[in-house]
Amino acid sequence: MPVALKAASPARRRPVRRPLAQAGGVRPRKRGRLYAGEPENCRRRPREFAAILGGLVLLLAVLDAYRVETRDFRMVVLLATVALPVHYLAPFRWKKPLFVAISIVGLLLTLGPWISASVLGIAAVLLTITAAPIPWVARAGLIATIAAGLAAMRPGPVVAGDPEIPGAIPVVASLFMFRMVIYLYELKHARGREPIVDAASYFLLLPNFVFPHFPVVDYRTFQRGYFARGIHEIQRTGLAMMARGAVHLLGYRVIDRLLLITPDAVDGPAALAGFIVCNYLLYLRVSGQFHIACGMLHLFGFQLPETHHRYLLASSFTDYWRRINIYWKDFMIRIFFNPVVFRLKRWPQPYALAAATAAVFLATWFLHAYQSFWLRGVWGFGVPDAMFWSILGVLVLVNVQLDARRPPARRSRDNATSPSAWMGVLGSLRVAATFTTIAVLWSLWSSPSLESWLGLLRRGLQL
Repeated sequence: MPVALKAASPARRRPVRRPLAQAGGVRPRKRGRLYAGEPENCRRRPREFAAILGGLVLLLAVLDAYRVETRDFRMVVLLATVALPVHYLAPFRWKKPLFVAISIVGLLLTLGPWISASVLGIAAVLLTITAAPIPWVARAGLIATIAAGLAAMRPGPVVAGDPEIPGAIPVVASLFMFRMVIYLYELKHARGREPIVDAASYFLLLPNFVFPHFPVVDYRTFQRGYFARGIHEIQRTGLAMMARGAVHLLGYRVIDRLLLITPDAVDGPAALAGFIVCNYLLYLRVSGQFHIACGMLHLFGFQLPETHHRYLLASSFTDYWRRINIYWKDFMIRIFFNPVVFRLKRWPQPYALAAATAAVFLATWFLHAYQSFWLRGVWGFGVPDAMFWSILGVLVLVNVQLDARRPPARRSRDNATSPSAWMGVLGSLRVAATFTTIAVLWSLWSSPSLESWLGLLRRGLQL
């Protein structure tokens, strides 16, 4: 070819690789599998899931090696581990019914066929009533009547310690005694009927069968959090919650078996301080169980908030109330605090806040006694219970009034992280004072009587 023609020919250009999102409006293909009509948050990625499942297997090995909690508890964790791949691969529309089926299998494995049949029968009656086409007042009245009948048939007191739940009625109570209140509240304000599978998944929660003391899960939060994020992100969060719960339960075992002494062994100030601190730290068992229970629900796509938030580091009594048993706090605020404040909106704010706070702690005392009746067969209306909730309520009420009087600018400045050494020291002193006060009150609450608690203090202080 002549040189002139070669020079005149257009120069070759390297092809420009445009993103697929810009080429004809076609988006890049995302790795993973989705069935037709499934939400993006359900996309399956086998490698990510394999890592999550491997972490769950490792956690199960740790729980089994240290014999954490009961055999039934470890069996439920094993069931969740075995069933999780099936639930993960199932189409989205089958996942919630499949979770209910897995929960029923867990009920059968832990409580046997006869108690399980009774529990499911009573649950079916209660759910049928909630879905009946009759006025809300009639439904609530029928459920209250059934609850009264079950209370009359409730077995007698169980032996203190860690007994198995006798009979079907305490199991039904553990499933329904608080969540039914929330569910009826939702039905009263709902515009339409709730799907029966949503109600069944809310009440038949797999970990509840081995943890009678269960967090008061909010119905709307439970449903809104279902696959609210990518499933792997939800599962990783749940696995971290379960691992944190396992650490709490192991810490509880060390304190209970190695560090805690009996009240009769207290013979001086050092022994008294050790007993009060260790006795309070036994609450690690509750926080550990709650973490594991809610973490297990995360594995099946139910995104829930944390149950506790560093409650040992609370710097005031309102801060303590916000950090410990967060689900209970939200339950009390929604069912009692907000309605009282709304009804008293014409009152001066300090009086309305005081009345609402008093209503919350009075209801908390009653509902803890109510829970004690259903689970242990004994009403918790003793003098130590009354003094504990009264004193704690007064302390929180005082903090609420002080917080309400502070200007918003000062409140935000106090909550901000300050580099000042003096602020750090002051914050540490507040944490220590709150911890000490709560621990002393906890020793009162856990005492069988006021006389035994005063005797404990006299021996410890050598009076």
